[in-house]
Amino acid sequence: MDKDFGIKIENHIDPLPQFVIDQNTAFAELYDWQKRAIDYFFDNKCNAVYEVTTGVGKTLFSVELIKILREKNPDLQVLVVVPKNVIMETGWYKELYDAGISIKDIGIYYGNVKEYAPITITNMQNMDNIAVNLFDMVIWDEVHNYGTERLLEHLNHPYKYRVGLSATLERIDEKHYDIMKVFDYNVFKYTPSEALEDGILNPFNFVNIGVVMDEKTTEEYTDLTKNINSIMQAGGGYKNIMRTMSTYRNVMLAKMNKRKELVNNYYEKGDVVKQLCEKHKNDKVLIFNQYNKQTSALYWTLLDLGLQARIFHSGIPKEKRDEVLIDFKNDKFNILLTTKVLDEGYNLPKLDVGIIMAGDSTAKQTVQRLGRVLRKKDKKSHLYQLYCMNTIEDVYSNQRAKTFKQLSSDFKDLTYTGEKLKI
Repeated sequence: MDKDFGIKIENHIDPLPQFVIDQNTAFAELYDWQKRAIDYFFDNKCNAVYEVTTGVGKTLFSVELIKILREKNPDLQVLVVVPKNVIMETGWYKELYDAGISIKDIGIYYGNVKEYAPITITNMQNMDNIAVNLFDMVIWDEVHNYGTERLLEHLNHPYKYRVGLSATLERIDEKHYDIMKVFDYNVFKYTPSEALEDGILNPFNFVNIGVVMDEKTTEEYTDLTKNINSIMQAGGGYKNIMRTMSTYRNVMLAKMNKRKELVNNYYEKGDVVKQLCEKHKNDKVLIFNQYNKQTSALYWTLLDLGLQARIFHSGIPKEKRDEVLIDFKNDKFNILLTTKVLDEGYNLPKLDVGIIMAGDSTAKQTVQRLGRVLRKKDKKSHLYQLYCMNTIEDVYSNQRAKTFKQLSSDFKDLTYTGEKLKI
């Protein structure tokens, strides 16, 4: 083995069982979209970006593509770049190993480990340190994250083979056009609608629940909105305040954040979630939020009801988060409460129920959360969305609801005013 690559194995003994080594030359049974995606790669000069919905096997497709190229060129050197360490640790390394890639052919380059191998996995923070000229092929996982000037320069490096992966390419700053240009605008798309039609994602029912705020909260919300409008008028509008770094900026953003927290954390949403969790007490439930504070408060409420729940958010130490996910997969509890931290990067077990208590307006988050809940299983999934009526949440929730209604097997709209919901 070339001295620049791999890890040292005593007496040249491969630590993998022989049956796994044998799988190194075997190929997985692929979905039709994955076969078409491989053909698309070779038809477009081996330079393509894949906008493929969450939960349908993007990583498996990429691993099989690597194996095809390695079969043609045993000396192929591959670099896999991820935005988060968790994707490296729980995603790519495991997928490569499970596909029969020998452990001595997989290197990790991050933190205190600087290990080159025929297939090297790194994070985007280390790209300035990686010897990119060693590699023939690069796979950019979650490629929508690479729109900065520094990372676009790395994207443009003339690799022989280039792959980009994403559930949703679109960025608010429109840098996705710069990313697409790197791939000569070769974009292969596979949508949630196609995945549902093909039976790869699970069919689901959707319930959209509008929550009516009480008089006191409504008054506070109205006052905040008036204050925000006054600041915008005095500063020449939102865009002008943000563009000119006006003295109004910090005051306006503080008021807007306070208003957002008010509706996202509205207490009666918790009452609705309690009813939903009791209805699905024997199902695997994932509850999405925006703020750690609301997630923690709901956790104690559910425990008081005798329901088995845990928290997973940025305020929890990494070791504890890893333990929580393992316990969730092993059915030691059935309700997981999280924030945006689980939107991207983690492999989750098959879920029965998703509850969105709050979210942002991005298509990316909508598709990612949908894919989290719709992994294939033997019964229908359930998706619930909660929002405060006649507030800023109306706009965001309507955008998400439109997508969910188009994709669902059945849907209904409900209004919650304090009584027990009839679902």
